[in-house]
Amino acid sequence: MYAYDDEPICACSTPAGISGIAVIRVSGDGCGVLADRCARIVRSGGDYKLLSELPGYSCAYGQVVDPTSGETVDEVVFTHFANPHSYTGEEMIEISCHGSSAVKQEILRCLGICGIRLAYPGEFSRRAFINGKMSLASAEAVMDVINSESERQLKAADSLMTGKLAKTIKTIEDELYGAMALIEMLVEFDHDEDDTESEKEDISKVVNTMKEQREVLYNLCEGYTKGRILSERMRVALIGLPNSGKSTLLNTLTGFDRAIVTEVAGTTRDTIETAVDVDGIPVTLIDTAGLRKTEDFIESIGIGRAMDAGRNADLVFYMIAPDISVEDAVTGVSELAEDIGGEYITGVFTKSDEGDNPREEEIRDALEDMGITRFISVSAEEELNIDKLEDVIREYYESLGGRQEEGLLITNSRHYDRLKSALKDLDTAIDAMADSAGIEICSAVLRSCLDEIGEVTGKTVSASLADTIFSRFCIGK
Repeated sequence: MYAYDDEPICACSTPAGISGIAVIRVSGDGCGVLADRCARIVRSGGDYKLLSELPGYSCAYGQVVDPTSGETVDEVVFTHFANPHSYTGEEMIEISCHGSSAVKQEILRCLGICGIRLAYPGEFSRRAFINGKMSLASAEAVMDVINSESERQLKAADSLMTGKLAKTIKTIEDELYGAMALIEMLVEFDHDEDDTESEKEDISKVVNTMKEQREVLYNLCEGYTKGRILSERMRVALIGLPNSGKSTLLNTLTGFDRAIVTEVAGTTRDTIETAVDVDGIPVTLIDTAGLRKTEDFIESIGIGRAMDAGRNADLVFYMIAPDISVEDAVTGVSELAEDIGGEYITGVFTKSDEGDNPREEEIRDALEDMGITRFISVSAEEELNIDKLEDVIREYYESLGGRQEEGLLITNSRHYDRLKSALKDLDTAIDAMADSAGIEICSAVLRSCLDEIGEVTGKTVSASLADTIFSRFCIGK
């Protein structure tokens, strides 16, 4: 584990490689005075000569110079942030420089000579958390924003980063802490059949509060089903017999020739995964080997992986070519339908530009007996009804729990695990309050519930867990 301290730190916050500009971040109280050794102000709004003298939220044009030789490294723009009004809550400097690797490395070297060490992964966000600038949940969402690949991912991550989840959880905590205060007061009294009306009112108030917050907590947990898709991508497997059009459909949905397409059965022998965006929903399409009996050892491995891909997918598009028989259609999907349920499988009659399957009605009837009730006829070559397949993906996503429009989607598995445990404790506490003799049990379990919630916000998280979380961040964030 890294040896954290409060010394000034620096790192490049822009990706590796060449770019027009790059940003070097510096954080730590007193970092301005240290950076004065390698910073030369050329022009500023208030005619300031030293970087450390710049007011907060002001910029200056200048140069980074080698403190040992006085030679100019690069012409830059300095931005100064005064504590506590900065990302980390400390004094901060951002240096906008040219984006070559050599320039970035030289500036970091000069800062090092000035006594500013290189930052560890995630150390800027860790300091923001330690200094109370954001909750742990908001800090973790920073990386979700950075890694966002679709509009929905960005919207969910931005809602978490800006604190909507933290605010909702704070309300839950405040209400439950209020309920606990009443419980602690009730524990001080002996309870029997002669409980006063006031005590009964307090018990009723505690129960109602816990039930109200239980509803909010339950909705948060329900949102993880949809949030998981945004963080891990929806997996859609293309399953079918050889030459059923799986690879052609994959290429059509992705917009380029990702998979090799031939008329030779068994061309696809392994799963091929491709990322696509469907109306802001991040999707991984999985092309698979054609399902058939084979003595080819390698192909048989691919067929096994195809079945595994179907079992582990959120949705399956079962491809049915025009020349397939009823028996083959049933055999190809029967095991999969039994494993995952027919409601997650869409029957896709492919190559409709070549004509309809004369046995289509019989195939539909046979597959409906397995629970497969959704069917679409498509032509990947002519891009006919491809939008209807995308509709299936959208409809499945929208059918999941959670309300993204309110910014309350849980996308982090750690958050979900902790809130789910908290929900379980809260249910136990509510049950205990049904009998006045269980008030002491309720008090202990409710405290455990609040500890679980605190691990999401960071109030009760251990230092080692916090360090592990931030070590997964990129350097410079």
